[in-house]
Amino acid sequence: MKMKKKLKLNIQFFSDKNKRLGEIDSRLEEIRGMLEDDEKRGDTKFSDLEKEVRELKEEKEEIEARQRMLDEGQEEETRSHHEQAHNGADEQRGGVEPTNEQRDAFQTYLETRDIDGGNLTTDSGFVVIPEDIVKEIMTLKEMEYNLDQYVTVKTVGYGSGKYPVVRTSEVAQLPEVEELAENPELAVKPFFELRYDIKTHRGYFLVSREAIEDSAVNILSELMTWMARTVAATRNAAIIKALTQGTPGKDGETVIIEKKNASDVDGIKDAINLNLKPNHEHNVAIVSQTAFAELDKLKDNQGNYLLQPDIKEPTQKRLLGAMVVVLPDEMLGEAAAKTIIIGNLKDAIVLFDRSRYQAAWTNYMHFGEALMVALRQDVRILDEKAAIVIDFAGNTGVEG
Repeated sequence: MKMKKKLKLNIQFFSDKNKRLGEIDSRLEEIRGMLEDDEKRGDTKFSDLEKEVRELKEEKEEIEARQRMLDEGQEEETRSHHEQAHNGADEQRGGVEPTNEQRDAFQTYLETRDIDGGNLTTDSGFVVIPEDIVKEIMTLKEMEYNLDQYVTVKTVGYGSGKYPVVRTSEVAQLPEVEELAENPELAVKPFFELRYDIKTHRGYFLVSREAIEDSAVNILSELMTWMARTVAATRNAAIIKALTQGTPGKDGETVIIEKKNASDVDGIKDAINLNLKPNHEHNVAIVSQTAFAELDKLKDNQGNYLLQPDIKEPTQKRLLGAMVVVLPDEMLGEAAAKTIIIGNLKDAIVLFDRSRYQAAWTNYMHFGEALMVALRQDVRILDEKAAIVIDFAGNTGVEG
């Protein structure tokens, strides 16, 4: 009886869903015409139309997300299901080798808004940036201050769900057993399903029609540079927020990286040596420019500097074996001058990547164009024991 009732509800949902999606697409098309035609727009404000577009797209995303949940049938997804989703995401991102025609078509689209249907892919009214351009954007991003290279990155195929992860800190030794004895079950189970909930980050790149018509800028080059900095800044902010403020954990509870106080060299050494595993090769210490300047002057009782040069890279400094990564003060917030984040960040943080870089020209106010791009991701703490945050008061003098 319950199954029949559930089936009836699902049929009703799909029927209503299709009707509503049709209404949304129709209204979006109508608004697109109003944005491009002053007569159709009349006295309607651009801001009102843009707000309605945002609300309609959010509603559409909610309907599609609910449909996916019904299609899946179960909230608990198996490992094989996630692997299939991962493969599907790879195919969606562009399994076909990109061509020069795609790149040329995208350049033409940016300059003229003419869509070459044979070489460009569209998604919900947006033109999807060709894969080769995305790769160049990500290459440019490597030159920025990017923290995602130090954390674990997982590609996911859904807007929300659970992903199988392993905490490497939860390692159990194998017990000794007699010959032919039954295998004992290990007490520690490092494998668990970590929930994620993808968030969308969006922004636009404003270009005047004069600049476009006069060829005053290389539009594609400007887009790639801006995208690189935007992707890096967005991911950095999410990673720093997770490390300093915590994230939802396995069962929805808030998980926080432990914080320690230190006022001198010995305090820093105790905080690191007593709370982190001696995994020096993989540990990373994130500090601001101000904190680095302070730490770089500190010496221990024997007159040795706290920060030591890396024997492999003399220009690189290490803090008790951990590679030091120096960031601008503003990236670490108000407490940047006294904050040290240190540990094995690949074990501590996982970034769930559900990115799709999109672009679409629209009329913006008067005689201008706006290029919108989107980044979709979520950052969660994987193992709160793999890192610590040190609140360092600072001491410029020689210890002892």
